[in-house]
Amino acid sequence: MEQLLKKLLTATTATIAMLLIIIALSACKFEHQAPNVQPQTYSVPQKAAANNIQQAPIKEQISHEEMEAMRRQNQQLQQRSRFTSGGVVMILGIIGFLLFLSANNRWRHTLEIKNRQLERERNVVVAQNKQLSIERDRAEAASKAKTAFLQSMTHEIRTPLNAISGFTQILTMPGMELPEQDRQDYSTRIQVNTRLLTNILDDLILISHMEGDTELPPAEECMPLMTMAGAVDAIATVVEKGVKVDSQCNIPAEEKVMCHPRLVGIILAKLLDNAAKFTKQGSITLSLDHEADKMHFAVTDTGCGIPADKSELIFERFTKLDSFSQGAGLGLSIARMVAQHMGGTLTLDTTYTQGAKFDLIIPYIPKA
Repeated sequence: MEQLLKKLLTATTATIAMLLIIIALSACKFEHQAPNVQPQTYSVPQKAAANNIQQAPIKEQISHEEMEAMRRQNQQLQQRSRFTSGGVVMILGIIGFLLFLSANNRWRHTLEIKNRQLERERNVVVAQNKQLSIERDRAEAASKAKTAFLQSMTHEIRTPLNAISGFTQILTMPGMELPEQDRQDYSTRIQVNTRLLTNILDDLILISHMEGDTELPPAEECMPLMTMAGAVDAIATVVEKGVKVDSQCNIPAEEKVMCHPRLVGIILAKLLDNAAKFTKQGSITLSLDHEADKMHFAVTDTGCGIPADKSELIFERFTKLDSFSQGAGLGLSIARMVAQHMGGTLTLDTTYTQGAKFDLIIPYIPKA
């Protein structure tokens, strides 16, 4: 902006100087071109005379009419000179005004360009500020999530460790006579807490692996029925007594497909473990259907159920509807993450009111 003002001042000074020089030159020109009117002289011829006759000066005589004619001629010349000077000044003024308008337009155009550049730069700065604000909010959210994660992990890891350590000390205490039933009960508790601690560590390792490696491994040949059977057998020891665990495979038992059996097994294990945790009576059912180019797994239980307005909240990390239940609140979050990694979906069926029902849908790729 300062450079632009300097250029404007320089251009204005140069224009004024040029106009003054032109006016001065024009005045000098007209002054030199004005005719010099000299009075006419009339002489009387000399006659030769005798040697005794002397020559005498002849006086110029100008009549009154001739003087009046000369005066009028001088007035006309002066009027013409004034008219010519005024016309020149007017023309120079018009030229100067046109030059000023031209320069003003150029300066205005330059200012408009500068203003547009400043506006673009301002928009860029505003966008950067918004992005920085978003990044700041994300960093704050990540910091809060990290704090919540550490607090939850500290509690969830310490709880089973304390149980394992306490019951192990009781069983190995010298001179401690325990009934066989109590000994079996303590051993079972140690196994349960060991399994719980192992699951927590496995979940942490799986989350780290899924977030760091987004590439999906090649599909493998597998039998869906065998994958379902392995998941059902894994939770058989943790379900409440009297709860029936059933599986329904609605595709041919010998059919083979191309999928990722390890990832599917992880999802089914998380869903069945969640169902076993909240189902105190009734049944837990794992089913499989073939729908067009999709495989539809469903885990249905007769437990306490999940409110419809919490159908998405339960898939967030460290979310526990029952704060007194075991676990770190990572199971369903990991299950959905793995499902999305496979190109599938995992949702809660809010129309089911007899408990909870989760639907896992993944691509169906028949064996070539």
